[in-house]
Amino acid sequence: MKKKIHKLVSESNETFLLIGIVSHENDYRLSWAFNQYLKLKFIKAESLTISQPKLEENQIFSVFKFDDQENVIQYFLIANKSENGFLVPELKNVDFILKIEGDIKDQTAKNLVIQIKKMEFVNTAFKIEDISAKGLKNLIF
Repeated sequence: MKKKIHKLVSESNETFLLIGIVSHENDYRLSWAFNQYLKLKFIKAESLTISQPKLEENQIFSVFKFDDQENVIQYFLIANKSENGFLVPELKNVDFILKIEGDIKDQTAKNLVIQIKKMEFVNTAFKIEDISAKGLKNLIF
């Protein structure tokens, strides 16, 4: 008898914008620069831990968070690199990911990328358009 396979496909209702940031600064220094230059108020949040059963270890990624309660938007500055791997392996050239949850207009996002590129500690920044399901899974928390 043939084995039946049922696949459950789940789509997240969560909408967010991702911006890739290349910077050789430490996470806390970059968050400080965001606070100074963009007038945001990032604070250190609980680190993101991804378990890797095959490697028998956990990957830990630093996270800084800012809640813009006035505009109902949450900003997360997440390190893409840990001591033992990448949060989003297909973006190995990206040091940090800025995840923005909430209703943000396209023009606002473009302006934000332009402002980030002008920052002293940032080499480049860009809107992340395509990302694998595995990469997305790691960014939903």
